[in-house]
Amino acid sequence: MTTYTASAPGKLMLFGEHAVVYGRPCLVTTVGLYVSATVTPTQTSAVTITTPALRARGEVHTVALADLGRQLQPETAFVEAIAARALQLAEQPHGLRIDTDGPQLSYGLGSSSAVTVATAAALNAAIGLALSQRALFDLAYSAVLDAQGKGSGFDVAAAIYGGTLWFETGGTAIEPVDAPELPFRIGYSGAKVSTRRFVDGVEQLRERNPLIVERIFDTIGGIVVQARTALEQGDWGKLGDLMDLNQGLLDALGVNTPALAQLIFATRNAGALGAKLSGAGGGDCMVALALDEQRTPIDGAIRQAGTLVELPLGVPGVRVTVR
Repeated sequence: MTTYTASAPGKLMLFGEHAVVYGRPCLVTTVGLYVSATVTPTQTSAVTITTPALRARGEVHTVALADLGRQLQPETAFVEAIAARALQLAEQPHGLRIDTDGPQLSYGLGSSSAVTVATAAALNAAIGLALSQRALFDLAYSAVLDAQGKGSGFDVAAAIYGGTLWFETGGTAIEPVDAPELPFRIGYSGAKVSTRRFVDGVEQLRERNPLIVERIFDTIGGIVVQARTALEQGDWGKLGDLMDLNQGLLDALGVNTPALAQLIFATRNAGALGAKLSGAGGGDCMVALALDEQRTPIDGAIRQAGTLVELPLGVPGVRVTVR
């Protein structure tokens, strides 16, 4: 029986958190933290899903094709949502077995979007949709919205296209960024948080203070424009300044935490040219700009204040193998 396995990377947000939800651009790069999905067509009238958590309990989730996507379960929501979307495009929908796998700890670096993309790519091959990268993005992004209600889609784009990207909300712009070097170090705060919770919190702040928050978003958008140029030109001093400025604005949005702040200030004190949280905030990871001569003390500072996450950056996007 033929199986189709796709592996998709996680992401590291460099600039533009939260503002990207409201139409401003962001810069994102991939990290070598891959999740996989294996799709096997079956002769049944159901989709059977297994995940690492379900396998650990000896369980599977099975849903009839007629009910697919109608009532998403938390543990399998992203996989079921993309299966429902993909089978709507199939000429002759049929049963499937979908097995996902990935690292036990994802550090908040995009496991939900990566598993959605991996499943989408494996389904694209398994049921012969022959979707382009752009069409695959649209499909996977729609499934993410089905599963979590909101999101800009930058993490979906990163998992599909790979490398470093300029991204605008909903994929209105997805452009590769020529970044010959990515001298960043990642620190994990020790807390895995709900992205939705902090996106909602910023939305509520914006509703209470619309003019101020919109100006913050505008300023973050301007930082992203300058950061792209600095990154492409290797202007590390400028890029570090922009990281610190972006962090100050994220502080103003209320998404920083003491644990993240400790990592940020520890790396700055150790010689980082700039440091900021990465992602929705409230926990998860931060990123520091560390040139070669600064890397050892900065790594030491991260280890003292949290966890050093050593992963390759700018890795390729989703790939499919057939067996």
